[in-house]
Amino acid sequence: MKKVQGIDITAMHILEQVRDMMEEGGYLLFSSIPVRIPSGLEMQKYFEEIGIAKGHANVKIFGELDDAIEWVEDRLIEEDELSKEEQNAIGLQEFELFKSKKEETLSALEERMQRLCVKAGEKIFAAGDTGDELFLIRKGEVRIVLPISEAQQYHISTFGQGNFFGEMAFLDGAVRSADAVAQSDTESSSDF
Repeated sequence: MKKVQGIDITAMHILEQVRDMMEEGGYLLFSSIPVRIPSGLEMQKYFEEIGIAKGHANVKIFGELDDAIEWVEDRLIEEDELSKEEQNAIGLQEFELFKSKKEETLSALEERMQRLCVKAGEKIFAAGDTGDELFLIRKGEVRIVLPISEAQQYHISTFGQGNFFGEMAFLDGAVRSADAVAQSDTESSSDF
């Protein structure tokens, strides 16, 4: 809603109709609702007065678009049919990166790699750490977050089974600029 320059009762009525349609299993998400629009209307107050969200579990209001996107990502992860505890670790040949490689090549690579098992909520690495590893996710999920302060962080991305991560430090050898945190119990391989 950041670029909304005007809204009237007809627009609000349409939003109410969309909200009501979403009660069948969908959500109506708003982000960046301006405090005041050029017409002078206090839009946040107008939303409260009309009651577009109040008392409706399927309507969510977020301060920023990134917060709304993260909320959606979290819902998709929760709805994943395969429980992370039931998930089996995959072999190197199942990574898209290695699909066309010979078995003996993958075996030699496997011998040089270390397996890392991390419990949900634990850090794999932190901003400021040194490291040049690339991590292959065999099982689980990893969130990459940028620490802003002691209490705040910015969610950059979430990677799941079959993906890899390592940040720019993998390429340039500089210190890590973000944290990698296990979203679920995770098994990865690293140390090429």
